[in-house]
Amino acid sequence: MAAAFEEKRRSPRLRLSIPVHYQVRGSSESNNVVGDNLSVGGISFIGNKFLAPSTHIMLELNILSRALSLVGRIAWSLPLPHSDRYRFGIEFMEVEPVERYYLSDYIDIMMNKVF
Repeated sequence: MAAAFEEKRRSPRLRLSIPVHYQVRGSSESNNVVGDNLSVGGISFIGNKFLAPSTHIMLELNILSRALSLVGRIAWSLPLPHSDRYRFGIEFMEVEPVERYYLSDYIDIMMNKVF
């Protein structure tokens, strides 16, 4: 019998495709990826380069007409099967209050939107 899955997320996640520009703190190299789910506390994306857990990264998320600048840390990273790519879970560490409010508002609106 399989053990029950325990949800560890503190905030609801919104599935979407969103452009993400990131740079490892202290590095001059930057990368562009597509985030695939977002919450007020973090984001997930797939990348081509391994980033170790606890690595701090600077992020720029383009949400509607606004670019949000955030600092996060790699909470987890998993290699994708049969691929040289990795899935990353990023926890936001430094978020200005006005940006956190904008992000929270956007997620609430999108989660309650009726199609």
